[in-house]
Amino acid sequence: MRKFRGWLSIQIAKHPKRVVLVLIILFNVLFITVSAAVISSLSLRGTESMNFFHAAYYTVTMILDAGCIESVIQDIGATGVALTVTCLAVIIIGMITFTGAVIGYFTNILNDFIESANAGNTRLYLSDHTVILNWNARAPEIVNDLLYSDHKETVVALVKSGGDDIRKEIEERLHQTIEKENAPIIKKAEKMSFFARRRYLKNHKLGSNVSFIVIEGNIFSQKQLRDISIDLAKAVIILSNDPSDMADGRQTDEGNPQAIKALMQTADIVSAGGGRHQNIIMEITDPWTDDIVQKIISGKELGDKCNIVMFHVEKFLGQLLAQLSLTPELTAVYDDLFSNKGAAFYTESVRTGDEIGYMRDYLTSHKRAVPLTLIDRNGEGCFCFSAETQSDIGRKQESVSAGLHVELNETPSECKRVIMVGHNSKAEEIMSCYEAYIASQPRNRQNGALKVTVIDEAESLSRMEHYQRYPFVEEALDLDIYHIEKTYETLRRLLLDTSEETNILILSDDTELEDNADSSALMCLVYIQDFIKKTIRKNPDYAHKKIKTIVEITDPDHYDIVKGYPMTEAVISNRFTGNIITQIGEKDSIYDFYKGLLSYSSESGPCGKPQLKKVKSFFREIPPACTAYDLVRAVFEASVSSDSASGKRSPAMVLGYIKASGETVVFSGDLSGIDVALDGEDRIVVYTDL
Repeated sequence: MRKFRGWLSIQIAKHPKRVVLVLIILFNVLFITVSAAVISSLSLRGTESMNFFHAAYYTVTMILDAGCIESVIQDIGATGVALTVTCLAVIIIGMITFTGAVIGYFTNILNDFIESANAGNTRLYLSDHTVILNWNARAPEIVNDLLYSDHKETVVALVKSGGDDIRKEIEERLHQTIEKENAPIIKKAEKMSFFARRRYLKNHKLGSNVSFIVIEGNIFSQKQLRDISIDLAKAVIILSNDPSDMADGRQTDEGNPQAIKALMQTADIVSAGGGRHQNIIMEITDPWTDDIVQKIISGKELGDKCNIVMFHVEKFLGQLLAQLSLTPELTAVYDDLFSNKGAAFYTESVRTGDEIGYMRDYLTSHKRAVPLTLIDRNGEGCFCFSAETQSDIGRKQESVSAGLHVELNETPSECKRVIMVGHNSKAEEIMSCYEAYIASQPRNRQNGALKVTVIDEAESLSRMEHYQRYPFVEEALDLDIYHIEKTYETLRRLLLDTSEETNILILSDDTELEDNADSSALMCLVYIQDFIKKTIRKNPDYAHKKIKTIVEITDPDHYDIVKGYPMTEAVISNRFTGNIITQIGEKDSIYDFYKGLLSYSSESGPCGKPQLKKVKSFFREIPPACTAYDLVRAVFEASVSSDSASGKRSPAMVLGYIKASGETVVFSGDLSGIDVALDGEDRIVVYTDL
């Protein structure tokens, strides 16, 4: 008996559901057997007469349907009381022990199945999907950018907790984007006929092509990683924690050990599997994580299937903010090029060492992509393009002779003035990018190439040692948000006493808690715009158009607030970095291109980047009305031929233009179908070296 009790306790501990099911079955078999025997013995000859097997059958039918009692009790007046009571007892007890128990058991199984699916304990049979491990403020933008993909996308997020909140957040984010994108399309279609409207909406409306699955579990569990088919994913993105997630609101140097373990597990599964070549994008936010990831890459034999990309969030964002503070108009250009929406950057493997020759031959037979630069990736050549889709790069068209000729002027760089207001975790990276920008200028122009003024809280200035180690920082002044008049005095001196164009960069403190996100940046924006408005009222001749404001925000919901102010650009930092991460995951070797694009240092790769050139100074004569294809080809030939005389061959590729009114056009699709008419005050977007 003791052995049986021991065995039973083990079974209950290991398989409780199985034990319950067996007990339900045994009890009901016994109950039906006893009931059938009793009913058979109590049946009256001449009224109810049945053997045991008939009684067993009728017992089951009475349990399932009480109305079947008529099969046993055909005449209630002639039936004995004992049989009637027995049948009623069978019905009542059977409904509880059989019907109720079975329904309850299977209901519990279904609930467990649902909970198990939410917890990630069920296997997903997927391929070519995107996997996100961990969650932060950039994750929604990664998912959102996939809406613009040309095909169906599946995203699986494995997170530690908060699955319901994440699911709701993504649903609202995607719905908001779809409504915003479709609003102008629906409005344009209102004036069309019924059939034309249906055809137009079918071809142009943005639909929900993203299937999003969020699973709660351990991001470093090998079982759960295999259950989401991580070895067959097209990209794996391992996200870091936000500074605002830290207990004291500050990023530390201790890194994220859980993300490191997730990387190790993922790399082992991917490199050992039989799936496709995969990029594993690892967000890096601290030196400790950077160091240990480098050791993982160098110490493990990962093979050709696994490519670990270290995405330095602060560095990339710092470079981006620095670049946009120098040229604010590029905000709209990057918003297009970094996303799957419209034109984007792509790479294509090529076998050539002649960059100029390849570009010339390509432009004679291709009209749907703009070749940018040749990069070397592990000894193999890759060419970078700006195009609407990857397939556009290979689409050939009939060769045509050059239809436009232009001559270019050498446009010297101007002195840049930046007022940086506030602080965030990327302040040092912004300063480093400014240093690289100055170093990239000709030696005789480095002095005075950039003048920076920092206005920030005393504590943050002290932490940065008042920016004394940066010679281009002319002043570091205290900002007291509650005594703003002191700041107004500074702005009057900096803005009214100079004729140079000045860009004001307002940083969002990314260490603020989520409920206070962007609050400090928005308050500074209000005060600065109030100052500019009062200045214009007092001085109608004040050239306020020489002042441009760039506001970094982390929450996309604040975009419309910022854009409500004139001459102001909103940089949604989480969106830009999220989009870049998406591009790196989807497009092989694009990471090397981005490193050069955002950096002014030649050590980071190709140093070409989009630049703005005023039409009247860039061209010796303003080009006549033409197509985008003619303009791209003509500027390329002019840049190569003019540079070749001095031995320097640096092609300039036109990506689009910005009208004096602020309208931004980035070329995509069939370039020969895009009409271009430029005025002297317009600016063209040119990808070239500094």
